[in-house]
Amino acid sequence: METVLRVENLFFGYKKEPFLRNICFEAKKGEMISVIGENGSGKSTLIKVISGNLKGYGGRVIYNGKNLNQIGYLERAREISVLYQNSECDFPFSCFDVVSMGLYPHKGNLNGLNKDDIDFIKSIMELTETIEYSHKSINSVSGGERQKVLIARALLQRPKLLFLDEATSGLDISSRIKMTEIILKECENNGVTVINISHDINLAFDKSDKILALKNGEVYSFGRPKDLLNKDFFREVFNVEVKIDFDKKYFRIII
Repeated sequence: METVLRVENLFFGYKKEPFLRNICFEAKKGEMISVIGENGSGKSTLIKVISGNLKGYGGRVIYNGKNLNQIGYLERAREISVLYQNSECDFPFSCFDVVSMGLYPHKGNLNGLNKDDIDFIKSIMELTETIEYSHKSINSVSGGERQKVLIARALLQRPKLLFLDEATSGLDISSRIKMTEIILKECENNGVTVINISHDINLAFDKSDKILALKNGEVYSFGRPKDLLNKDFFREVFNVEVKIDFDKKYFRIII
């Protein structure tokens, strides 16, 4: 399977203090990789670095055979999309306009949207169940509805590599599962590679191809969920005891 992203011996620190140390992993085309770990383990910083939004790191981040820091902003925007948990929308654009911004890296001037563009926008909004408030201001909808609009914008961008930093955590459980299933279909049907920070550990273990577990700024484990599903893993990464149903890939925290 084709390697889309390769991270080699990544180091990063604030004020010269190492915060991420010796991070190494690969992401293949069409894979969903969930990044998990306790608060402060380095998850969000890792996403910012390997998506190109934080500079000054050591090691290498290779995207499709190219060093990430040698890829221009517009070229990155055409192929890489990043969505954070609480992305700001400072202007009162309609939800339709916000979603349509996903086409900007491909078209530049959004005043020139044609019928195919508009049909594509509507299809994504229908898929993400945001079409019903397409004419509402982004600032007038609920937090969960706004997050779904931003997910729709990220999908409209047609990325080959999608970074999600707790992008579904503000959704109710039903919407969270639906959005996860939609993203998984993008992986399967369009070969999108997804790096997803998740606090929903059960969902991460159930839906991901790989799990990247961080502890104190380092990789504790990287592998298939079924290979990491053991009591020692949860004890070391989260300092909790769990009861595991190996048949259902389900675990329950007991302490």
